[in-house]
Amino acid sequence: MAKKRTRGGYRKPQNPAAVSGPGALSKRTDGKQPVVRVPDVPYGEQAALTAQQQAAPLPQQRPIPIPRTPTPQLNVFGTTERPAEPITEGAMLGAGSPPAQAIEEDENMLLAAMYAIAPSSLISEMINQGSI
Repeated sequence: MAKKRTRGGYRKPQNPAAVSGPGALSKRTDGKQPVVRVPDVPYGEQAALTAQQQAAPLPQQRPIPIPRTPTPQLNVFGTTERPAEPITEGAMLGAGSPPAQAIEEDENMLLAAMYAIAPSSLISEMINQGSI
């Protein structure tokens, strides 16, 4: 008489482990660190490196606490704190000065700002040529 063999169905694990998170949140659940093989090492050193990795386990990493700073209370519908400043201050268009970062990075914008302050035929020619 042959043995009755069952297949499929639920199989309870012998040593249940915690469930890991998905994707980038996944962590090892067996408590072991993986042994990394270093490429292009001289002959005989790979065994020593493997033994070192197995002998010195990595410390458990704890999450770094993020300090919480209080959010300043803003009154969106309140009056302005800068009544003399144009609404387009710091924008790429309109009244007011352009953003400082844009002037430093774009030579043509710097030349246009220079020409607005002190019109010169030399600056105008540099703007038309597109180079400094």
